[in-house]
Amino acid sequence: MYLASKIMKNIIYLSAVLVVLTMYSCKKDTVESTPYTPTAYELTVPDHFPPPYLSNENPLTVEGVRLGRMLYYDPILSTNGLSCTACHEPSKSFSTGIYTAPSGEKISVPPHVNLAWNPDYNWTGSEPILNHLPMGDFSPTIFNTDMALLVTKFKSHALYPTLFKQAFNIDDVASLSHHDLQVKISLAITQFLRTMVSSDTKLDRVMRHEATFTPQEWDGYVTFTTETGDCFHCHGYPLMTSNIYSNNGLELSPQGTNQGRYLVTGNPTDIGKYSIPSLRNIELTAPYMHDGRFQTLEDVVEFYNSGVQWNSPNIDPIMTKPAKIYGLNLTPTQKANLVLFLKALTDSTFMNNPNYANPL
Repeated sequence: MYLASKIMKNIIYLSAVLVVLTMYSCKKDTVESTPYTPTAYELTVPDHFPPPYLSNENPLTVEGVRLGRMLYYDPILSTNGLSCTACHEPSKSFSTGIYTAPSGEKISVPPHVNLAWNPDYNWTGSEPILNHLPMGDFSPTIFNTDMALLVTKFKSHALYPTLFKQAFNIDDVASLSHHDLQVKISLAITQFLRTMVSSDTKLDRVMRHEATFTPQEWDGYVTFTTETGDCFHCHGYPLMTSNIYSNNGLELSPQGTNQGRYLVTGNPTDIGKYSIPSLRNIELTAPYMHDGRFQTLEDVVEFYNSGVQWNSPNIDPIMTKPAKIYGLNLTPTQKANLVLFLKALTDSTFMNNPNYANPL
């Protein structure tokens, strides 16, 4: 009886010890499995810029931006050797001359500059949400991505498993569906895109009283910002765009792909309208207009001087002011100086920013 009692006491004691150890183990596991919290990325908004369009669904983080920058430059996303920079070349302000779509349409690729201030994207606003913009690149006509192969590449890569964990708390990319992985890739890339800010052109420095225009640049600035050239209504400072859609009189009767915004909305009042581009780094982004029809800035200035189709449907009222019916009538000197001013919108600080450079 005594022996049985002693054994029972030992069993009770050991059981108590096991309970305590189990509780400690559980507590320890709970601490160690605390969800990873990435570091908030503080986007610096330049003075005089309006508030940017940021995303509650895709907040900026240091880790997300880091991953997005890697993916932006890395041809790992494609089966044909292309990366985002194939169409958004860093030396051309992250744009490219002409992209020929499978339909044969010629498209002048818009630059990746100050996209955090755009309300929508592409020449016709066909994509209203920046987070979704890279999703189309996985298609057969661009990256032709083999998602199963991409998962294998990510898993065997020296850096990506850690980068995905740090950015999105993903332990294994293979645990995601192919669609969900594409979404995460797009979110990372668009985080990087939102950090690409241009605010240090010569015009910016003049506005900050850090530089002065040459007499020729000043003359071009006066033409730009007065009724003489009337450029400022659509390309106002600081973004150098009004971020609206406009028919600037390229076509007397827009047909096919030249119908612009109408192809997205189906609204007849949008025929011939395109998103007004920012003029920041315009010197680097030739050719010009949505289809690259003008090769030089001189060509663009001459179009506005003498080539506008005033009877184009839905033409912007700015283009048809009474004094402009017969053109701007700029002198050769005024046109040349206007081009010099446009070149003063080149931001070498942006172009040489190491935070936007190839990290590979």
